[in-house]
Amino acid sequence: MAQRMTTQLLLLLVWVAVVGEAQTRTARARTELLNVCMNAKHHKEKPGPEDKLHEQCRPWKKNACCSTNTSQEAHKDVSYLYRFNWNHCG
Repeated sequence: MAQRMTTQLLLLLVWVAVVGEAQTRTARARTELLNVCMNAKHHKEKPGPEDKLHEQCRPWKKNACCSTNTSQEAHKDVSYLYRFNWNHCG
């Protein structure tokens, strides 16, 4: 009887360790997905802090894929970033 309980306890401990490790790996994978920038001409290779982003971009200032210059330039009426024009719809 004691041996059976010991075996069950051991199995429970192994199960807890495996589940805990899986949860840690899943959380780490989710975090890594948040640290990816688009592979594009005007994006940084990896996100990082940018203190002087355009007002609309400021929520991302701790982990931005745009440089300060890119965020400012993207909000001009006519931008050099792909010759984008905010009046393209009308």
